[in-house]
Parts: sequence; C-alpha cells; structure tokens
Amino acid sequence: MRHTLSVFFLGISFILNSQSVVTNLHLGTGLSQPLFEYASYSLDDGCFAQSGFLGAVSLSSLYNNRWGLQMQLGLQLHPVAVERLGYEKVQTDPFLTDLTIRSEPYRIMSFIGGPAYRMGVAEKIDVDMRLNAGLFVSYSPYQLYKPVYYMGGPPFYEITNSQSRSFAYGAGISISYAVSDCFHLTVETDFMRSEARFGFVSASGIREDIRQLSLLNAYITLRIHLPEIYLD
Repeated sequence: MRHTLSVFFLGISFILNSQSVVTNLHLGTGLSQPLFEYASYSLDDGCFAQSGFLGAVSLSSLYNNRWGLQMQLGLQLHPVAVERLGYEKVQTDPFLTDLTIRSEPYRIMSFIGGPAYRMGVAEKIDVDMRLNAGLFVSYSPYQLYKPVYYMGGPPFYEITNSQSRSFAYGAGISISYAVSDCFHLTVETDFMRSEARFGFVSASGIREDIRQLSLLNAYITLRIHLPEIYLD
C-alpha cells in the first residue's frame, strides 16, 4: 500500500506543472459481476459468487484536459449461490442427504488508481481510458451450515469469515455526456483482478485458501467538475 501511494504522488508531481489542472469528483453506483474462478461452481477453487452491488467514489486530475491520474475507493458486495453450493457438497459426500446454508456476501474494498487519458468524440461526449493498480481488502463470508446426514451427525457447523489484503490490477473505460459545464453523466466499466489468501484456524492447524478474484464493474457516475487549479 505504501509503495502504491508513493507511485501516485510521484505521478502527480510529474504531471502537474505550470499548466492548468482539471479536477473531477466521481460518484457512482452500479453492478459488480464476478468472473472466471470467482464465479465458478467448483468446490476446489471457486467462490460461487454472484453479481451484486457496487459503490464508488473517485477523484481525477487531468493535465491539459487529456492526460492525468484517477484514484478510486470502491465497495463490491457479491452474494453466494447457496443453493448451488449446497447441491455440490451433497453430491460429493455420500453420507450427506441434505444441506441448508446461510451465507453473508463476499465483500471487497478496493483502493485503486492509475494513469488516465481523455479524448473528445463529439461536442458534449468524451471517452476516458485508464489503467488501474492498487489494493483489495477482501472478506470471505460467514456461513452457517445445517446438514442432514444419512447415519446422523452434528446439527450445524459454521465457517467464520477471514480478511485478505492483496495487490489488484486492471483497466477501465468510460463515456461521459456533458449535462452542463459542471456536471457530466458517465457510464463506466472496469475490469479488476487479484489473488486473495484467506486464512483459517482449524483443529489440524492454519489453513490458507487461495482465491482468484476477477470483477467486471459496470456503473453510472455523476462526474462533478471542480474549480480549476493553476500552478506556478
């Protein structure tokens, strides 16, 4: 995290010289879609994650209204497909006849940023392209299991949640329409990927579950143009 912030500040110092700086505040919400292993129905490396809520706050600064940096704080919530998870567990355990699961969602807080480039395609329409890198703070869900065994067994058991901090990277693109000089409506899409490591303590010792987290975020943003800054 410290190295990521250092890169951000060095980039800002390089880009922001004697020219005017265009700064924008982005407030967005939309849909976050798990992809690949993260959405997989595999008991070995899948997460059974489903599409869920996304909320994001970003700040961007552009040099000559073209090149710049964007930093974003995001929250992604992904419910677990408990019906399919229970089905897969019953299929792999010959002594298990039924299984009821209650689960919290996966939670991912993202702190990302990187270089951005803006180009105008029409009088009131512009397109932003960006590369992202930063930090994922991920939480695996707390889950309560109520199994029914063929020969009898425990009435319930639980899996507590765990936290992981991991490097994340990706890219994004957005299309903005100027409602006025100060406000733009923006449709944004980001792809992000990270490798999370969730640690658990069991009777046999510490276990670490490695999970690949891949997200495709699609959301609508209100882009607010802040007063320009002129640096000497």
